[in-house]
Amino acid sequence: MSETFQLFNLATMSGVFPGTRTMVYQRVRLAPMTQADDEATRRWARILWYAAPPACVVELEAHAGGAAAPLVRIVAPEPATLGVVLTEALAATGWRPVTCGGCTHWRPHAARTPDDLPTGLCAWRHSAESLPEALTAQSLLALPCDHWQIADAPSPTGVAAPTGAPAAVAPIRKRAEQESDERWTLAGQLRRWLHKSASSGVAPAPTWEQRVIERSGVGAGTEPCFACQGRIANLGALAVATPEGDKQTFSIWRCRTCYTYYLNDWIDRWERTDNLETEERYYRLSPAEALEVLAVIDQVVHAEHPARRHERDAQRKWMLEFIKGRALLSHQIRQGR
Repeated sequence: MSETFQLFNLATMSGVFPGTRTMVYQRVRLAPMTQADDEATRRWARILWYAAPPACVVELEAHAGGAAAPLVRIVAPEPATLGVVLTEALAATGWRPVTCGGCTHWRPHAARTPDDLPTGLCAWRHSAESLPEALTAQSLLALPCDHWQIADAPSPTGVAAPTGAPAAVAPIRKRAEQESDERWTLAGQLRRWLHKSASSGVAPAPTWEQRVIERSGVGAGTEPCFACQGRIANLGALAVATPEGDKQTFSIWRCRTCYTYYLNDWIDRWERTDNLETEERYYRLSPAEALEVLAVIDQVVHAEHPARRHERDAQRKWMLEFIKGRALLSHQIRQGR
């Protein structure tokens, strides 16, 4: 994106920025209705949620040195109609939300996010492969990917849950919990022994639900989400070597709250330079693209370990070709000294 968002303040060398926000919020992209929609004309905005009285306020984030400009205030918004109401209210101010809920590939779903927003299933595919619903879910207000296309009409913002409490998207399993069970409990050891004894011949290919596991554990190792107050967790990483010999790591992350997928490109120059320099880029991916990258990572044994990174030139070239020409969400170069 031409106006990249930074979670890390290079001026103060911290992740803390001045300003205030509500506990629940979303960062979204807005496009002016009077101009052609492209990265150059889009602007960042925040949706702040207040509890007393219940309301949400959309404010246009300011350019450097300016102040945020309130655009819309919606009193007591209902999740079932939020997408339509928000689109109509912003249209009156000359703006259009560029979020998953307004994309032609977004299909309303019964589930809600942890912050009670409607979810939908991303229907964009690069192949005919069928993907699990839990891995293609996206929040109504999730950031757009490169395949975003405006829908002909605003989608209804969710399908009512059958009865009782709203449905929820099944969480991704955490490797830390599995390892703890497998390594230290008698039940885990017995289960592993029985599985080894019963298996014979060629094992069936694991399903996506079995392959996708959070590597970040329960809480530690996560990072702030670009789109909401949630945390993004690591689903897989591949360490390769740059032509200069530096360590470069490509990794896939997913937010536990809005389900946004990110691709992180991290170059660590600490071993070669004296200033502890690192360079980091983030890209927004659709669910199908994220799983495509995870499939490539899954084919490399101990992919995240840097010891054999010099042997993975083919995988590095594939990754560079994959991100070539993509809109950049964030780009930062840091120096530790």
